[in-house]
Amino acid sequence: ANVSHELKTPLTSIQGYAQALLDGAAADPQRAAGVIHDEAQRLARLVEELLDLAKLDTGQAALDRRPVDLPAILAAIVERLTLKAQERGVLLENHANTLPGLIGDGDRLAQVFTNLIDNALKHTPRGGVVKLGSEAEPGWITVHVEDSGPGIPPNELSRIFERFYQLDKARSGSGPRGVGLGLAISREIVQAHGGTVSATSAMGQGSRFSVRLPIIRPGDVTLARPRA
Repeated sequence: ANVSHELKTPLTSIQGYAQALLDGAAADPQRAAGVIHDEAQRLARLVEELLDLAKLDTGQAALDRRPVDLPAILAAIVERLTLKAQERGVLLENHANTLPGLIGDGDRLAQVFTNLIDNALKHTPRGGVVKLGSEAEPGWITVHVEDSGPGIPPNELSRIFERFYQLDKARSGSGPRGVGLGLAISREIVQAHGGTVSATSAMGQGSRFSVRLPIIRPGDVTLARPRA
């Protein structure tokens, strides 16, 4: 039912504007073409995320587990999103610089933190701050993504990792609207690594998303380097 609803909305727009172009009834053909393009992109994102989630569900998305330099991955993501942060008037700070190495799928972990940081930027008003922090404990590391946005109400906080769940549009930020799969996919990836992802928030004070990952799991190749 959720998939049908998410597919129907952009398809309706595409059909309506395409028919207007065919009939010569579009007052602004370029704008009509732009709407069709944007809605087609939204459909493409939805299909890609659905396929990704299906693979994770069925275990077909096998993790490419190998030694990962997580601080380097986070630094690359921050560098890539800095321009977007500047355009939104948001300060993006990275304090997750010192972490031990871990075993995991670097590409999948990059997907998780890109989604979390991108979400934080979308929900942070101009003049706000998005901060990355980290901590380590025996056998585990935790990375926090914290924003200074409006916060998430308690009744919604408990549901944000549900598939297709979307926050109130009044707090959804600007830019293309998602379909509510990003956090669900991120949770699946983190759980596949043997970790957990959680969120805390206070209204008017922002939100914090925390990803806790094991440094190594049974069966992983060792992180230790052989002696010369």
